[in-house]
Amino acid sequence: MARSEYIKFKRIALSSAFLLIALSAPALFDPDHTYAAPAPGEIEEAVTAEGEAVKKIASEEKAEEPSRGETLYLGLCATCHGSKGKGDGYANTFIRPKARDFTSGLFKFKTTPPGQPPTDEDLIRVTEKGNPGTAMPPYGSKLSDDDVMMIISYIKEKIAPDVFKAETTPYEIGDPPEATPEIIESGRQLYAKGDCADCHGLKGRGDGELADGDMKDAWEDRIYPTDLTHGWELRNLNTVKDIFRSITAGLDGTPMSSYASDYSEAERWALAYYLKSIQIERKLSTITTVKKVEKIPSSTADPAWEGLDYTDISVKGKKIFGQSLIPMITNIRFRGMHDGSKMALMVEWDDRVQNRGKKTPEDAETYRPADIIALRFPAIIPGGSPWVDKGDRRIVLDIWEWSMADNSISEYTGRGVIRNNKKKKNVKSISSYEDGQYRVIFIRDIKAKGKADMKFNVGENFVYSILINDGENLEKGQHGGATSNQHFRLE
Repeated sequence: MARSEYIKFKRIALSSAFLLIALSAPALFDPDHTYAAPAPGEIEEAVTAEGEAVKKIASEEKAEEPSRGETLYLGLCATCHGSKGKGDGYANTFIRPKARDFTSGLFKFKTTPPGQPPTDEDLIRVTEKGNPGTAMPPYGSKLSDDDVMMIISYIKEKIAPDVFKAETTPYEIGDPPEATPEIIESGRQLYAKGDCADCHGLKGRGDGELADGDMKDAWEDRIYPTDLTHGWELRNLNTVKDIFRSITAGLDGTPMSSYASDYSEAERWALAYYLKSIQIERKLSTITTVKKVEKIPSSTADPAWEGLDYTDISVKGKKIFGQSLIPMITNIRFRGMHDGSKMALMVEWDDRVQNRGKKTPEDAETYRPADIIALRFPAIIPGGSPWVDKGDRRIVLDIWEWSMADNSISEYTGRGVIRNNKKKKNVKSISSYEDGQYRVIFIRDIKAKGKADMKFNVGENFVYSILINDGENLEKGQHGGATSNQHFRLE
């Protein structure tokens, strides 16, 4: 029944109802006349007809309106996954890795064997906890359990019903055994003897021999082995149980296969414990103490660096349409020392592939720019807050830039994102690259030489920010990772 027909019917029904009421109470209308009483059940029939019509229209209107699951999906998920769930949302052109195509049947993070769809529990876990290091955020604190299930039901029933018709036989994943040094050592031996290092590298930093190859996923996108030492980046989460799940079920659509038939359950737990043990302890802060020492080390491998206070600095990408780009480099470790005359600041970061770049690339398709890192100090501040990381053109910056192109340091003066290409020669550098890790030491006299040189004084706090370019990710100039304002103090 169309809405116009319903309105017409409603008017007739209401008129009939009023007429029946009038007939049943004649004294209220015309005491001089008598009327025949309504037949038994006539009022009830009219009211019932009206009620049925209302129910029918309400049902039709409800069918036309989107369900809550659809509303939530379109509002939260379609930006990346697309309105039809094909992984073609408008944000998918600039996020890495790409959003999942629910209709393809390939799902990375699950407890089921290769080729099978995930269970409801798998989908709940990913929705609530997200995928660290990707554009998939955790919704556990934003959505109720019912809302999460409504989204999952919408995906299963409306977006990919054929995919989720398949039967699932999930692996049984119980609680981990007790951690012991023997279990961890057993896992280390398994890692060394197996093929793990081919992709993940000897130290697990994702710099194995295959990292510099043409590794792709099932969607023909270039991918890189996981840096297993960065627990906060592990897509399938980073507890021992999470790592065991990844080893057991594998990651469909990637070179990471299931090891359920290759290793026993005990061996998989041992390997999971070892991988957990190599995760670095991330120490996020906004200020670092640069220690006073007798002598500045002349090598990045000097044991004196290991006992210093350090800060892990989060590296962020730029935002487009409200979505944060995920840079390849996500963490820089900063520490330093001084001897009262000279200051040495060391930055350390993991990089799967070392890129030197070329001034005249022979093959543009395979060309990768050089890896670069730059420290930026506000040498002259006209007033207000020194927002070094925001590109404030009022601030004169002292920029120390190290490039892998010629393994050298350059010093510039800049304003905001614009720099003067006239180089200065106040800063020197020492660098190394080993097992997928860069270490670069910036060395400079504490006393300033020029007006635009950063002035350092013992006992004071100093602000800086860092820009970093990963050549493998085609990052160059301002198109790379950046940190927020950080601080250090000379002891």
